[in-house]
Parts: sequence; C-alpha cells; structure tokens
Amino acid sequence: MLELHNQDRASGKTSKVIELMKQDEAALLLVPNVFIKRRNFPKELQKRILVGANIEHLIDELRSMRFTKLFVDELSYSKFNLAELFYELGRSRIQVIVFGTEQ
Repeated sequence: MLELHNQDRASGKTSKVIELMKQDEAALLLVPNVFIKRRNFPKELQKRILVGANIEHLIDELRSMRFTKLFVDELSYSKFNLAELFYELGRSRIQVIVFGTEQ
C-alpha cells in the first residue's frame, strides 16, 4: 500500500515522521541524503534511517532487512526509479508512507 502526503514546506512533515517512527519500532525511514539524516533526526532513530543515493543498492539493502513499513521523507528520485522502488516494496507487501512537497 502506498500513502502520499503532499504538504507545504515547513509544515511539520519531518516532525510527523519522527513521531511515527518512535511509535513503530518495525519501521524504517528513507531520506535523500546523509546531511538530512544527521541534522534532522534524533540519534535514537539513526540506525533505522537509510540514505538512498543509489536506487539499486537501496533495493538490495531493503531486501535483506526485516521491516513492516517504510516512511519516506522527501523524494529525490526519477519517476522510473520510484516506480521500481515502489514495485519491489509492493511485492513484499511493505506499506510505504511518503511525506513530501510537490514542486
């Protein structure tokens, strides 16, 4: 299942993701770069946050992990790479919740 939340910039998306991650210990988070990971998220969540620079590597990494839900804080992939990622997660029945800003 794919759930999209299109919200304005500075509307509390990251705060909402942090709250949801703290509630669900089996969830992972995908962010676009390591700077966002280190700067915006608390240390206790760092081990469950993935940085997805290379989509093939990310998909391989996700295949080897056990999780039930994937939160995405801002997307920065091409439409083709997003389709591939969402297809792979859908095959595994992983719930994907995306928080982003359409621009």
